[in-house]
Amino acid sequence: MPSDVSAKPRAAERIQEAARGLFERQGIRATGVEEVCRVAGATKMSLYRAYPSKDALVAAILAEDAAEHEAWVEESLAAAKDAEGRLRALIEATAVEVAEPGVCGCPMLLAQAEFRDPCHPTHKVVVDFKQGCRDRIRTLAVEAGAGDPDALADELALVIEGAIAARSYLGEARAAEALRRCGAALIGAALPHRAARR
Repeated sequence: MPSDVSAKPRAAERIQEAARGLFERQGIRATGVEEVCRVAGATKMSLYRAYPSKDALVAAILAEDAAEHEAWVEESLAAAKDAEGRLRALIEATAVEVAEPGVCGCPMLLAQAEFRDPCHPTHKVVVDFKQGCRDRIRTLAVEAGAGDPDALADELALVIEGAIAARSYLGEARAAEALRRCGAALIGAALPHRAARR
């Protein structure tokens, strides 16, 4: 019995890791649980013991992605001295990520593209995550004294998403540099003391 208990987390971790890679490369709908189990070296019984359904497996992966993103943001902003610095740090950290070669894209948006029904649990998870990202930018914009924090949050969210999507045709380096330029221009124009210097 103890060996079975200790084996469960390992099987679940293998299943989740295998599913993550397959979903990113092939898509969620195109990947069956049999293939996930084969790649993970696990049985279907192990999969359904850890995840009651494929949707539950997808939700677990997206939840892990969200937690990793949250930790990455906190780390990226930690050294900034003020809210303006945190806004700029967020743009710079995202640009560094955009410049990384071989990234498939935002896993949240890839998932949402496959589940367009607003009532589907996966769609809702992505909407909540993306809204949270936008709300974080708005909070920083308020703290930095932006004249219209909602507008700045919307604009920065759009250029971040756009840079991620544009890697496929601009290339990673150009998309990252465009994000840096647009982010700097939007932040500079939105903050009163910056606008006053122009």
